[in-house]
Amino acid sequence: MLRKFKQYTAKLFVSLLLFVPLLNGASASSDNLSYDVLSQQFIQAPADFLVPFSKKLYSFCLAKQILEKVESKKTELNSTITITPEVLAGHQSSKGILLGADKEISIKELLRALIFLQAPEANKIALHWLETLSDKKDEPAKASEPEKKINGKSLLEDVGFVIRNLPKEVGQITDQTVEIQEKNFPSNIRISHSEKSDLLFILDNSSKVALGAAIVASRLRENNLRIVLCLVHDSDSNALFPEIAQALVSSVNHFETAKVFTEGKPVTVIPIIDGEQQNIALAPKQDVFITVSSDELKKQKTPKVEMIIERKELIKAPVTTNEPLARINIKLGDRVLKTVPLYAVADVAEKKSKLSDIYKTFKQIIE
Repeated sequence: MLRKFKQYTAKLFVSLLLFVPLLNGASASSDNLSYDVLSQQFIQAPADFLVPFSKKLYSFCLAKQILEKVESKKTELNSTITITPEVLAGHQSSKGILLGADKEISIKELLRALIFLQAPEANKIALHWLETLSDKKDEPAKASEPEKKINGKSLLEDVGFVIRNLPKEVGQITDQTVEIQEKNFPSNIRISHSEKSDLLFILDNSSKVALGAAIVASRLRENNLRIVLCLVHDSDSNALFPEIAQALVSSVNHFETAKVFTEGKPVTVIPIIDGEQQNIALAPKQDVFITVSSDELKKQKTPKVEMIIERKELIKAPVTTNEPLARINIKLGDRVLKTVPLYAVADVAEKKSKLSDIYKTFKQIIE
């Protein structure tokens, strides 16, 4: 997933000096929520973090549901959906986005509108279309009239999912313009470039909430591009920009993210009973990252990350690649940072006994 993002994002380094003048005048930060996209860990996470509902940010929740449909092969990026008059009844767009004469839009274009433009009509189209796809087996689409509050943690997890899984053909998260129905529109994502980093901001003054993303890399590990998300809400909408910038600076500078396991690369081998082979290698199904506080690392005299593998004593064949056979606990000191399931790198069939072969031969003769 990260590989997709790396292909079209420049290698950037940690340098947020651009915001020093801004931060000097910032007031004390209100409650904020911070999330590392690669490690999928919350950096700063108040127990109950609810933010005012925002159509701009809610569009990422809808984009996630669409990407899940694409990944599960229930739809394709280039497939089109019809925009019926009923869907957009009573809704007018000042720019005419998505309202072409043919009344059709591709899933790819709808994703662009949701992510880069947060167009209200795109939200309505996406929600209506997801509801038509949902069935008893699927998770129901989110209600068209959401509550006045939205869960901040769930929101950041949805945004992180979108960033990790965003197909290259949909667009680049650092783009400042986006093409919809062969027309270029400026993105509502506010982008600030410094010499060595990119910061992205989505401000919604109407609901007094802001989402920010820092895209940075380490000089020591250029291949480990890091993406940090922050969410801030404040009664004073004018304070959103300095507060979100301050939260991003703190999350980037005071925490480290490192890759500990590679997708599909074996980390251990376990024995298999009654299998066509006696053992099988286990590996994670995706790249595994951990995020640790820089202060916590300094407190450790000899910083050491421990890996403790837990599994059943006896694992019998048959074994498939879809069932977790063990888990690995990643620990720093006494604290478990993350627990990762491990899967067999290949299927292992049950060993055929000679008695079984004799029985099958005898059965064929008498039949």
